Amino acid sequence: MGKEILKKLLVALLILYSIYLIIHVTTHRNNYQTDFKIYYYAANASASGLNPYDPNVLFQIAQVPKRDKFTYPPITLLFFRLFSLVKFDIAFYLFLSFKCLLLIGLIYLWVKKFLQEDRDLLFYIFCLLAFNSSIYLDIIASNISILEQLILWIAFSFFLNRRLLFFCLFIIFAAVFKITPILFLFLLWFSEFEKKKKFMYFFSASAIFLVIMLLSYVINPFLFKNFVSNSIGIDERGIINPSTMAIIKDAFELLAIKTGVITPQIAPLIVYLVIITTIIIITWRTYRVFISFETKNKEKIAIFLACLVYALVLPRFKDYSYILLLVPTYFIIKRVSYTYTKVHILLFIFTILSAARVTLPGFDVIFSFFWRYYPLVIAYFVWGLYIYNLPIITKNCLPKQQKYNSNLLQLIQIPLSGILLLKRSEIAGNPQTQLGNTYSLVEMTFP
Repeated sequence: MGKEILKKLLVALLILYSIYLIIHVTTHRNNYQTDFKIYYYAANASASGLNPYDPNVLFQIAQVPKRDKFTYPPITLLFFRLFSLVKFDIAFYLFLSFKCLLLIGLIYLWVKKFLQEDRDLLFYIFCLLAFNSSIYLDIIASNISILEQLILWIAFSFFLNRRLLFFCLFIIFAAVFKITPILFLFLLWFSEFEKKKKFMYFFSASAIFLVIMLLSYVINPFLFKNFVSNSIGIDERGIINPSTMAIIKDAFELLAIKTGVITPQIAPLIVYLVIITTIIIITWRTYRVFISFETKNKEKIAIFLACLVYALVLPRFKDYSYILLLVPTYFIIKRVSYTYTKVHILLFIFTILSAARVTLPGFDVIFSFFWRYYPLVIAYFVWGLYIYNLPIITKNCLPKQQKYNSNLLQLIQIPLSGILLLKRSEIAGNPQTQLGNTYSLVEMTFP
């Protein structure tokens, strides 16, 4: 009885605090919703025959800082034009309300479709705090990230239901706004459909997206070239863009400042390519071993791994973009807790941590550097958890046609799974020998 009262009290407090956040945003319009201001006046500029990609134009008509540029494809101007039909003050509240409704729908989809038995009250608190409060960052910036996320997770739900046509259509829809979501089409290769069908959907969807971009160029080459110019000219670092490429660039600059060592300009790019190639190879080979087992949730795990890889390999991944990792992170936290008692509490705290200070000499520089990329550090940590614990994060995980040697598991208890999961070649031969032996070794880590 006491637990139920406490639960209701926490729910009430969470709702009240969420309402407070919305009121806070609406009463500080001049400080927030900066991205929407760009969208609104870019759409107005386009409707007036002006160049929406020219920062001077936006500065003249709305005093938008010249550093802030419109960076979405020309076709998206049609969407933003819907809000620019009314005055900005009204559009401000319309867009905020629109995003709040999308957020409610997104969380509902997460809970019903992707977490299910893993959902609890803690998840809602997690959504509020995790990854430096990424949802709140999107609300105050008024980016379209929540819209993008809802479209993506609807696509993922179709993927789980093996409705590949609708999966492809929604991925294309999301990519129309931010281009890079088209990479999620690679999930098709993780489905259990025949190879010919996967090939057809992948290349057909890719072709449709390319046609959309080509038509956008043909209709107005000038605008499209300006869109490309604005997009590739962005070089954001630190807490607003905690990406792998950004931290590598900052690391080389810090090295030059502290040691005087000047590296070739291409060095960060080489390191970046090596890192993302390693991430992709490890993830792919690990998952290939994982699907060799009789287990449920294969498609769900494929989605979560794809989200993590996507976040780690993109050269630009904004602070609010980490909304994408909320469900994959919470899922692994809950699943690891099934094996390692109380560990989920530590992981939960570690993930939502958003403020700390180190003043020890020698450590302060290192800490302040990595603190700017704290969400990225968490993302790498979560990815590592998946790679290390993949055999146990789903239930009913048994190798096909083979039982493991429980005595061997009791004798040898060493953490080798992270390495052994990569040995796909050892499994490809005789399933009654190699597969059974490899699975036994993997399971040594998880008594």
